[in-house]
Amino acid sequence: MDHRNEFSETLRNKCAACYRQFNKMEHLVEHMRTSYHSVHEPMCLICRKHCRSFESLREHLIGPLPKAECEKIFKERGCDICLTLLASRNALRTHKESCQLSRSNNGLLYRMTRLGLGFQDDLKISNGQGKVVALSCKMVGGGNDGSLHLCARVCLIDEHERILFESYVAPNIPITNYR
Repeated sequence: MDHRNEFSETLRNKCAACYRQFNKMEHLVEHMRTSYHSVHEPMCLICRKHCRSFESLREHLIGPLPKAECEKIFKERGCDICLTLLASRNALRTHKESCQLSRSNNGLLYRMTRLGLGFQDDLKISNGQGKVVALSCKMVGGGNDGSLHLCARVCLIDEHERILFESYVAPNIPITNYR
């Protein structure tokens, strides 16, 4: 009996990009062939793990069950608004004043409230803490084969799941795949 074959069946094979583990090497190879890990996916700047979305990266860093090493470093030097890792605490303080998503420098959230969309009163900052707002987009396909991603609907909700803004978006090119 070949002990190497038996041993390789019980070893966990780990994807270098997303750290997902597989019992068999064939399953890992299949995962790598179909997952198409991209350099454009959000990535933890501490352990270099690729995540499918910024929400999964946020959970990896500061969620209910974060990775301990990453959480410790991120709490010291990480911006919890844009998930950027900075060199020092002083750099973090300076960054938070100029973060593209913050209200203090006419960031994205603040600019959206200034569009006159009717939800600016709901986003007032109290006691120095901003409200939690989530943005969601529904995508459709465009182009000959439907592979171009086009935004068709936008929705903003607050931390109590109240809809702050909701709108359909007219894509610039014809929709060929409604997904």
